[in-house]
Amino acid sequence: MNKSLRNKFIVLACLVVGILVLDLVTKYVIDGMFEEGTGVSAIPGLFNIISVHNFGAAWGIFEGSQVMLIIMSLIFLGIFIWFFIVEKNKSWLFIVTFSFLFAGCLGNLYDRIVFGYVRDFIQFAFWQSFPIFNFADVFLTFGVIMFIIYLLIPLFKKEKQIADPNGKIVIEKMDNKDKNKDAEIKNDEVIINELSDLNEQKALENKQEISVEENVVEAVKDKQVEIVADSAEKQKKTSNDDENDKNKTAKKPKNATNPKTKNNNTKTKSKPQEKTDKSEKIQKDSKNSTKNQNKK
Repeated sequence: MNKSLRNKFIVLACLVVGILVLDLVTKYVIDGMFEEGTGVSAIPGLFNIISVHNFGAAWGIFEGSQVMLIIMSLIFLGIFIWFFIVEKNKSWLFIVTFSFLFAGCLGNLYDRIVFGYVRDFIQFAFWQSFPIFNFADVFLTFGVIMFIIYLLIPLFKKEKQIADPNGKIVIEKMDNKDKNKDAEIKNDEVIINELSDLNEQKALENKQEISVEENVVEAVKDKQVEIVADSAEKQKKTSNDDENDKNKTAKKPKNATNPKTKNNNTKTKSKPQEKTDKSEKIQKDSKNSTKNQNKK
């Protein structure tokens, strides 16, 4: 239920209960204080309080026919309730009007069902021929006047011709206030649509920024993974090279010597041979020289 409609129902219930309490309590007090036909001047020149038991309607009409009056009251109550359910435009005027009519009718119906008459006590001091009445009658009278105003209000509204989708001309009743309200509602709708579009654009921009950031984060993660993989491969290669070197050194023989040491040995061996050859040449030369001397 709409919040405004709920508030209207609350006001309606409070008005109906308040009017019934005011009507029944005043009737009980006045009927207990004064005998029938006696009273006092409440406001001199304006109102008198006189206790009267009315067995009919206003001005004594339908006197003695309480059953018919009860049936008529129930019919009017049913009409009020039906109209309240059917009516879609439940304005504040309609709510107050319905509460006055409903509560006033209930107040007098209670008296007719319980006592067989209506307890009246208010009299105009300046118009004593006017029927004596009670608070239920007061609210019923104001309710009828307000109901007539409520029914006449649409007649004062301006008429506007509108073509419906079928091509027929429809007369729409509008006043300047309604036009201004429609314009304000349209402006509010335009503003709301613009704000919704802006919010959607901002949401799209935020999504795009988030997607870009996610892509950057994914790229950084991929690079980190590649760097880690490269470093792992390099470590594997270095470890494999170290293992190969170890295997090569393990396969070499223990007595193997370097070529440099071999050359040195050959050099050392060749030097005494040269010395021996020179000594042999000297000996030969000395022998030849001795032989030549002997021949001479």
